[in-house]
Amino acid sequence: MKQWLINARVFTGQQWLPQAHVGIIDDCIATVQPGPLPPEAAPAPVFDCAGQALVPAFTDLQVYGAQGRLFSQYPDTDSLAALAHAQAQQGTAHSLVTIATQPLTVVHQCLRAVSSYLQQGGSGIAGLHLEGPFIHPERRGAHRADWVRVPTPDDIRHLLDVAAGSLKMMTLAPECCSDEVLRLLRDAGVLLSAGHSNASYQQAMQFASRGIQLVTHLYNAMSPLQHRQPGLALAALLHTGLHASIIPDGVHVHPAMLQLAHQVMGDRLFFITDAVTQCTEGPYQHYHSGTHYTLPDGTLSGSAISMLQGVQLAMQQAGLSATDALRKAATLPARWLGIQAELAPGAPAQLLLLSADWQLVRRFGF
Repeated sequence: MKQWLINARVFTGQQWLPQAHVGIIDDCIATVQPGPLPPEAAPAPVFDCAGQALVPAFTDLQVYGAQGRLFSQYPDTDSLAALAHAQAQQGTAHSLVTIATQPLTVVHQCLRAVSSYLQQGGSGIAGLHLEGPFIHPERRGAHRADWVRVPTPDDIRHLLDVAAGSLKMMTLAPECCSDEVLRLLRDAGVLLSAGHSNASYQQAMQFASRGIQLVTHLYNAMSPLQHRQPGLALAALLHTGLHASIIPDGVHVHPAMLQLAHQVMGDRLFFITDAVTQCTEGPYQHYHSGTHYTLPDGTLSGSAISMLQGVQLAMQQAGLSATDALRKAATLPARWLGIQAELAPGAPAQLLLLSADWQLVRRFGF
């Protein structure tokens, strides 16, 4: 054993172990042992967690920039490195950098930057989440209307060629996309998420049969939950084949609506931050306003929270348990990237030590 983390209240991603010790070899978890530290641990370096919570690192499938570098405005590897560093400092080990609706030339530039970053061995960024431009204009939210478009199969083929595997997720309005477009993306392994969609409830209930697995930022920028026209929002709540992200900042979604979604969806619901960064130039100018950002006209354009703050707010405002909030920030979103974000033998040893009031004390493994 190369290192022991001892005397921790361990959250495995499934359950809590009130007193346990974690052994690490070659950046992977070798063992998780409840009870007293075994005698064979003595020669290895030991870190005493002092009874604090040891939990899996977070994963964020939707984040736009950091440190004043909005990725779509500065589509280069420096922006990606800044984003990865900022996310790591806040406890997030894996992110999908995200861009909103742009001309396809800009989308291609962003994809090339992500591909280059990954080829250079850059860490912390798992790929690109493309949110738009293939969305419904009536549900565009803060997205530029003049760049919204209906995709052709040739658009998608070119996009996939440029991406060279770096495109991991796409938010689109499925009612605006042909079956061939969706098939091309599915066959390339791209996660398809319905969002910025004006689909009826009846249409949305058919999305899973067309290969849609996810719904982007539940309640926001979609046909709403109304008693006569329940829209995409209710389809996401009720269809067991659909999973959804939600922004737990208390601004994008009222805490009671987060509580409702959790009670109905359980593990089909996970957190994203939807975090942007201050940007005063280009087509998407974001101005900081407390826990969120707005466009110059006041339109809500993104959050200003970290994933850890989202966990804290979900517990404080929506009444989620620590177990449920941590799963929605770590274990559940990581699964969509094929990452095992659990404290179990063989899993990456990317861990967070949290205090009794859920503040970040220390990071391990990233």
